[in-house]
Amino acid sequence: MTPYWILFIVAATGALTERARKPATSGVHAKRTGLNSKGLNASWWLIASALTLFIGLRHEVGGDWGSYLKSFESLDLPTLLDELPWSTLLSRDIGYRLFEWIGQATTNSIYAVNLLSGFVFAYGLARFCKDLPRPLLALTCAIPYLVIVVGMGYSRQAIAIGCAMVGLTWLGRCYRWRYAAWILLASLFHQTAIVLLGLALVVGKRRIVFAMISALGLVALLAYAVAAETTARLASGYLASEYASEGALIRLAMGSIPALLFLLRQRHFAMHTFERSMWRWMALGQLTFLALLAVSPSSTAIDRIALYLLPLQLALFAHLPHAYARLIGKRVCALLIIAYYGAVLFTWLFFATHAGYWLPYKSSLFL
Repeated sequence: MTPYWILFIVAATGALTERARKPATSGVHAKRTGLNSKGLNASWWLIASALTLFIGLRHEVGGDWGSYLKSFESLDLPTLLDELPWSTLLSRDIGYRLFEWIGQATTNSIYAVNLLSGFVFAYGLARFCKDLPRPLLALTCAIPYLVIVVGMGYSRQAIAIGCAMVGLTWLGRCYRWRYAAWILLASLFHQTAIVLLGLALVVGKRRIVFAMISALGLVALLAYAVAAETTARLASGYLASEYASEGALIRLAMGSIPALLFLLRQRHFAMHTFERSMWRWMALGQLTFLALLAVSPSSTAIDRIALYLLPLQLALFAHLPHAYARLIGKRVCALLIIAYYGAVLFTWLFFATHAGYWLPYKSSLFL
């Protein structure tokens, strides 16, 4: 587990030494540019590259390693071509199948697929964090669960989340169509990502009629995503054996903490109106998923779809030291956030039921 702690400590050290940047909170400039509108600089490309190698070159790490390897070995070109019609495009996650075919055509190894998957995820995470007031603090928050568990365990959904994070950077600047394009791309790797399309409908809507119509559209997309994930699990036999995702309540509660802190003092968060609306809807969505967990026939379906709300934690905790500065101080707040995620990593590594699938970390470079 040493590599995981090294990754976390390096990010945490950077978070403690970085200087926070206060974004513009009003006007067109704030909406259209954000903190950093020119993409990744050299430092963030280095971070993205390191994460890509860490994720992509893993060997027998992650709970779904065996199923991904089996899927890779069973693929051939005619199979891929048979899946191309639009009638089955989303239902077959054709984007990931294409990555598998590229892996077979180049190195004929699962590592090529994992490198491609890791790159998309790491690029999305880097783009997302870089636009926040405390980028390295956001990165630190991402390490214990989003990077280690999701990035290295759920390859298809990790790619979708990476695309979604790039989309969120555009939506936060009022570019709805660019956001929609990234979400549609994400849905090619995991069809449940389509639920995020509804966010573009509701963000910034002030007229009650448009807001209500948009909210209904969001509910329809959510119902579709839950049904799609539930069907996939049923086909795999999980629901048939009354499978429930262990720890779903804890993970949803973790996301609900920053959501509540934001909703209580949202006007103290240094955001322009449109961006604040975006995070408000996502915070409400986080709390809604927590409530749905009590009535859903499968906590797995809710848990997996709620993964798309993980960027909420990064964004809100990156803003939190400024928003709560008068109450507890910026540095103390940052230390508490780092200690909190350090405790999350410690608890998961030592007490999580399935942590053994991630331990020890092995890299294909040293086989």
